[in-house]
Amino acid sequence: MERWQRYLIAGLAVLVASFGIFSIGYSMGRGGPTRLITTEGLEGSDLIQEAYDRILAGSVDDPDEAALARGAIKGMVQALKKADDPYAFFYSPKSYQAFQELTTGRFSGIGVWLKPKGKLLQIVSVLPDTPALDAGLRRGDIIESIDGQDVTKISSDEAINLIKGPSGSEVSLEIDRRGERLSLRIERAEIDLPNLQARITDDDVGYIRLFGFARNAGDQVRDEIESLRDKGAEGIVLDLRDNGGGLFSEAIAVASVFIEEGEIVTYRSADEGDVEYDAEGDAFEDLPLVVLVNEGTASASEIVAGALQDRDRAVLIGETTYGKGSVQEVIPLSDASAMKFTTAAYLTPNGRDIDGRGISPDVEVAFDPSSARDIQFDRAVEILQGIVLSGNGTEG
Repeated sequence: MERWQRYLIAGLAVLVASFGIFSIGYSMGRGGPTRLITTEGLEGSDLIQEAYDRILAGSVDDPDEAALARGAIKGMVQALKKADDPYAFFYSPKSYQAFQELTTGRFSGIGVWLKPKGKLLQIVSVLPDTPALDAGLRRGDIIESIDGQDVTKISSDEAINLIKGPSGSEVSLEIDRRGERLSLRIERAEIDLPNLQARITDDDVGYIRLFGFARNAGDQVRDEIESLRDKGAEGIVLDLRDNGGGLFSEAIAVASVFIEEGEIVTYRSADEGDVEYDAEGDAFEDLPLVVLVNEGTASASEIVAGALQDRDRAVLIGETTYGKGSVQEVIPLSDASAMKFTTAAYLTPNGRDIDGRGISPDVEVAFDPSSARDIQFDRAVEILQGIVLSGNGTEG
């Protein structure tokens, strides 16, 4: 696997800061005086090794060496988080296995997409044919506790891992729905995570909602475009709202469905400098395209949206995107655990650094939760039809 194929952009998730402190104190011998152990002059790995060796040599009971090692790694990752890398995270073997499931498109859980809402979690999408939908969960619901655990006391990655679990088991959620408190107990199930949903409207507009960038997302978008064109679609609305990202490689693949050649994104890292990733060819370049975005459009979604906007390939409609212009690498460790931390930043084809700023749409349309209609989608169809008519030589 190539290096860039390991880079994940987070979707799903911005971590809630929950910092730990890695400290060295003192040791008290039984029946003897307090002895202060100093490590003056030691740095980095030498300091860690010194602490590790002293614990092994001086503990009354034999310590669990694997637990010591994981504790040291977790402490280093927490120090990264404290040093302004909010995406740094340590995965235990169990949580790393659960994380890997998301990239395959199959997992056991309830079937919701989540995003941080302050220190809480907000449901941004409920997947079809899932326990969450059957239980009545809705977009906009705020999760306050999971199995009695206060969501504000844990990171969003930890919260997501609590919601997931073996098929047939249950999870209890405390929900705030616009001031109304709900208590739900939901049975988990095996869920095939769709990368997308697609349909054609009565107006011959093809609609593709991309939920994430798991494996094969690019191929699936390409296949759906071909199918929609065969059904008579004269243009495409690509819905990236509340899409929290995924695999870096799939962002390149999705953008390449619409851009024939040239730059998609520049990857900037300390060890490799600037590396430009170009379109892969065989694109539907003449197909009119409008893209829906909002504050939940993040990471890999912003790579696609930024490339399409900078290359004048699509009209972006909706609200300013999240603004996650960094790339995280998930590094598996030999004990089946893993660690994630920021390894690079990315720039749009015009050299824009969108981190903390987001991407402003070409046409601003605010989401109206009180409306029975999706006014952002309606505006997208209106603009797309105008593009199609204009392309056919008719004023629109």
